[in-house]
Amino acid sequence: MADNNFKNDVVSGQLGLEALTKFSLKEFLSGTFAPHSWGEFESRLSVGSPTTTPALDISMAEFPKPWMFVRIMLGTLLGYSILLFLLTSYQQSALTTLPAFIFYGCFIVPFAVMTLFFEMNTVCDVSMVMLAKILMIGGAIAFLATFLIGTFFPVIYKMYDAAGAGIIEELAKLLAIIFYARNVIHTKHKFSLAGLLYGAAVGTGFAAFESAGYALNAGLEANSFAAINESILLRGLLAPFTHIVWSAIAGGALWIAYGHSKTKTFMSAIVSTRFLSLFIISVGLHFLWDSDVAEYFGIPDNLYLAPYFVWGIIAWAIVFRLAATGYREIRLACLQ
Repeated sequence: MADNNFKNDVVSGQLGLEALTKFSLKEFLSGTFAPHSWGEFESRLSVGSPTTTPALDISMAEFPKPWMFVRIMLGTLLGYSILLFLLTSYQQSALTTLPAFIFYGCFIVPFAVMTLFFEMNTVCDVSMVMLAKILMIGGAIAFLATFLIGTFFPVIYKMYDAAGAGIIEELAKLLAIIFYARNVIHTKHKFSLAGLLYGAAVGTGFAAFESAGYALNAGLEANSFAAINESILLRGLLAPFTHIVWSAIAGGALWIAYGHSKTKTFMSAIVSTRFLSLFIISVGLHFLWDSDVAEYFGIPDNLYLAPYFVWGIIAWAIVFRLAATGYREIRLACLQ
């Protein structure tokens, strides 16, 4: 990394990431509602196969102007609204649609956020089919690993109570990322933008599955459909700031550390300072998320969500710097 890129960005300099010297969030989101045809939508979603991955080009080394993620969210929101209408109008008669309602509701925002990461992967080398596999199976692997780690290391929960999930769940999701990265990190998907996307996919599956569980528990405990809907809405609101970005940071860090390791092994990558400095941020943000920060600092009840948005902004600040680092990798590859 060139040191002059770090002069005006202390965070990037400390973490060894590319500075956001030319990044503008307004510019990044400027194409969100620009008109696009259905053909463009289908074409963009079809990338990532051996025949649909485009050749590397210097134009890929810049932040894109994503637009599909909003359309994905609006489409799934429509399905959710239809099922909500059915359940509120027909109640017991429409009870068989409840699983679909929970499924739709818990995937609306997470899948849209994963699509945003898909669009940020400008080299277009990871297919939606691959992401679906990572989301569904990787999310399940992370769930299994969470229970296994919690079972064999109960001391973590004893020491930190609910906040211990920050350690256990981030380790579990990292294992799922490594499982899918093992055959592609050094060949097919070598740029760290793929690491961000792999991590986001695992986080999407984990977040949606966990939200579905919380929604079901809320409904059973309160014996209320309204409780299910409230749980889905709250967790949907907070979804862009939790598992998806935490796992994306871990995935991006893993790819970068692997690329800089001399032996090109996962062990050398995960014990490196380059990886640990970023992974600790994921764990720390998750730990703070599950800690009772509002009560500790005496934050009023009407502002209890404020700390969550602060942790979320920090996470996205790291994500964008990781993306900028990925675009720098592309620039260097194009110049070789």
